[in-house]
Amino acid sequence: MKRRERNSGGMTRRDVLRLGAAAAGAAIGPFVHTPGHGQTFDWKRFRGKELYCIFYKHPWIDEMVKYFPEFTDLTGIKVNHEVLPEVQGRQKLTVEMTAGSGGLDAWHASMHVEKRRFWKSGWFQPLNKLLEDKSLTAPDYDWADMTAGAVAAVTQPDKSISALPTFVDPFVLFYRKDLYQQKGWQAPKTMAELESQAKALHSPPGMYGFVARGLKNANATPWAWVIYAMGAEYLTKDGKSAMGSQAWVKSMEWYSGMLRQYGPPGVVNFNWYECSSAFMQGQVGIYYDGVNFASQFEDTEKSKIAGKVGYAVLPSGPGGHFAPTFTNAMAVSAQSRNKEAAYLLIQWATTKQMCVRELLAGVGVGRVAPWGNAEVKAKPKMPVDWYNAYLGSLKIGKAGLPEIVDVTQYRDIIGVAIQKAIEGAKPADMIAQAHKEFQELLDKTEK
Repeated sequence: MKRRERNSGGMTRRDVLRLGAAAAGAAIGPFVHTPGHGQTFDWKRFRGKELYCIFYKHPWIDEMVKYFPEFTDLTGIKVNHEVLPEVQGRQKLTVEMTAGSGGLDAWHASMHVEKRRFWKSGWFQPLNKLLEDKSLTAPDYDWADMTAGAVAAVTQPDKSISALPTFVDPFVLFYRKDLYQQKGWQAPKTMAELESQAKALHSPPGMYGFVARGLKNANATPWAWVIYAMGAEYLTKDGKSAMGSQAWVKSMEWYSGMLRQYGPPGVVNFNWYECSSAFMQGQVGIYYDGVNFASQFEDTEKSKIAGKVGYAVLPSGPGGHFAPTFTNAMAVSAQSRNKEAAYLLIQWATTKQMCVRELLAGVGVGRVAPWGNAEVKAKPKMPVDWYNAYLGSLKIGKAGLPEIVDVTQYRDIIGVAIQKAIEGAKPADMIAQAHKEFQELLDKTEK
């Protein structure tokens, strides 16, 4: 019997049916369109316009910008843009918006960081009316095809839609499939099983059992899975810090303990780059991070473990089964002098056709239908278990960071606590201090 996991070639019919079922489970209900302004949809309605956009460097953006000449041919709109590292890009965007010049038309928003802050600042142009306008939204755009998690990520407390989802990045488990096969193991189903496997694989200096981000601020995103799996939440029902619970302490004990006992030397200073590099060099047995990092593992020119990686949904814990998700989206600036033309750009960038192109490049998307596209099924960029892990994680996805104004400050608070715990500080003390600082932050920014 032929093995069904492949790095290239077609998926089996069973694979396709399973992926389709997973995707369908993530879909949302229909978006009700209201009549437009008596004008039929026309891509060239704003021909001659020029747009200026800021994009954060990201696999989705790297693929999308390749097709800007096609967008210009389709619409007659020229797109001037910069692609910058996320921190630098957000700084420049903030300067532009604070100045209020109206020169910025659109950007690629990190909703897990910017959602509440930019909404409160009035920087997002609400898209509800534009989506409902049949003269501005192509008849085949199909808002209902967006996954529920993606829509939730771009929807504000007042129900305004701030952006069009591009990439939903769930965290998934990466593991050395070849080593697991040698030991007769399956991907772990529970946190306890993952810990047991990491311990068994740990044989320094040649092999370390486990790695995840240790560096402050960066470590706040993988940390989300641990607190959810332990049954913790960020906020109480009345919006206060929920860090005072024992679940937070147990989370700190588990995460810091795993990195201290089974992580590589210096893991306290590892961001995603160092984690991914150690894994690709064959130095680590188990790693978890955003699904978008996986394509590099299969690059035979860069990775020593190409073809040897297994992908799985993160295991469950005492508090349940969750996957933290982080969503990016195309947004229109509320200050733009070309809002409708900018809306055409972000609409085009998030069509089913563009999402198919992203999938063919090994970049995940927030839509449902493209996963079942015939070309995607015939030419999968990644192994089948990558698709299963991705879609399975979307079904149990939960926003990976608290939806508050100052997400960055929260990440600094918990990030320092995690680092100190990895270095040996008492987890309960670190959580108590973080709880105090987080509540002070909420008191200051969430009024």
